[in-house]
Amino acid sequence: MIALLMVLALQQQAGATAIRAGTLIDGTGAAPVKNAVIVVQGDRITAVGGGANVAIPTGATVIDLSSETVLPGFIDAHVHLAGRTIGDGDWQHSRLTEMSSQLALLGAAHAQQTLEAGFTTVRVVGSAAFGDVALRNAINAGWIPGPHIVAAGISFGIRGGHCDETNGLQPEALGHEGGVEVGVANGLDEVRNAVRYMVKYGADVIKICATGGVLSLTDSVGVQQYSEEEMRAIVETATQLDRRVAAHAHGTAGIKAAVRAGVTSIEHGSILDAEAVTLMKQRWQLPAACRRRSPPKRSRSRRGCTLPSSWRSMGA
Repeated sequence: MIALLMVLALQQQAGATAIRAGTLIDGTGAAPVKNAVIVVQGDRITAVGGGANVAIPTGATVIDLSSETVLPGFIDAHVHLAGRTIGDGDWQHSRLTEMSSQLALLGAAHAQQTLEAGFTTVRVVGSAAFGDVALRNAINAGWIPGPHIVAAGISFGIRGGHCDETNGLQPEALGHEGGVEVGVANGLDEVRNAVRYMVKYGADVIKICATGGVLSLTDSVGVQQYSEEEMRAIVETATQLDRRVAAHAHGTAGIKAAVRAGVTSIEHGSILDAEAVTLMKQRWQLPAACRRRSPPKRSRSRRGCTLPSSWRSMGA
């Protein structure tokens, strides 16, 4: 199975490119088209349809996928690219032992692998030191191949919470208590400042930790961490800056508080009750319960989550 938009991302020449597809699935719900032709000019599809109805321009480069199925690129709304995957070497301490620039370079490899797996748009919901923003900018500049990235910058939460990058370290590890640069923001003033900080340095979307998480060392998975008032301040500030808010949340109390506060999506959404599901349905028509996926070993198969229609304007 070949992702059509992946081919387009890798075929940037100015001349015409024609793709012969054995079967075309266009993603609209229409019946598959057999023996289709897709014509690309630069980075735009200019014609698509059955081979009898679409002429191949004279001099076009022809990519023969007549034995393959072609379809639009996939979207994954919850990934982390700029860092080691779980089980990859000393992944738990990589931010202490490896430079941020080194992890960003690893992210470039993950980005290419993600694209080659058929994903042409991803939402990167949190990276240390704005590694996802750097990846997005490099891809947009044409320096490296990769999917379109909707970047969150540094995800943030309470001190000692799931988003605190120093969670589990001994007190003198940094020589000081870290702040927003390591994902820590407490209270109304700090959370508002954290949103502005992320937007200042290029975040397309804001990612917060409403609750504890699985891999953090000193908190409990299902326990609410941000208060509803703090999350409401985050959402209000993000809205003022034309950004949306994704909330990592396990546990019914934190999920409900995040939904009532107005976040755009609930990430993970486990340990919840029927009332929490009803609240999400009322807000988004269907819950956006995403399961964290690492880049395919260094990237084979990827699965994403279902996007509510309200996300489409976000570009994810």
